[in-house]
Amino acid sequence: MIKIRKHLPKDIPCRVKWLNNPDVNKFIGDEIGKKTNLKKEKEWFADYQKDKSKKFFTICDNSKPIGFIGLSSISKINKNADLFIVIGEDDYRCKGIGKIAMEWIIDYGFKKLKLHKINLGVIKDNIPAVKLYQSLGFVIEGEMKDEVFYKEKFYDFLSMAIFNKK
Repeated sequence: MIKIRKHLPKDIPCRVKWLNNPDVNKFIGDEIGKKTNLKKEKEWFADYQKDKSKKFFTICDNSKPIGFIGLSSISKINKNADLFIVIGEDDYRCKGIGKIAMEWIIDYGFKKLKLHKINLGVIKDNIPAVKLYQSLGFVIEGEMKDEVFYKEKFYDFLSMAIFNKK
């Protein structure tokens, strides 16, 4: 059973594992493919705990962490935030878990945080993610050509958003 809980310090080793997995990090972050380590992630977590503009959660299969999801750049004034998701465990991708987690975080953002708009960015070549986001109601607001450079190739980047209709 998929459960979503607060992101905790005990999740740091999972973050290191997942963020260093080429099948995971080929589509995330500003510096795709960049490696991390325990020290960097502990520093990141300490900073995260002080940052009121971020809400991160761990996606679990029962109690086993399998990924993380969250909102960053939360603006109470503009009523918007940026969304991200990582399914870190290889065996859990393409099984509908991302959709469950996305529905949960969208509901959290709109109902709990009272957001009007949730943004996300995605590499255009990440077709499964783009299709998932569109199926949830995200629309493409813009496309940036050759925005991301990874393994000697440039990739286009899509800016997508979903709006609270209420």
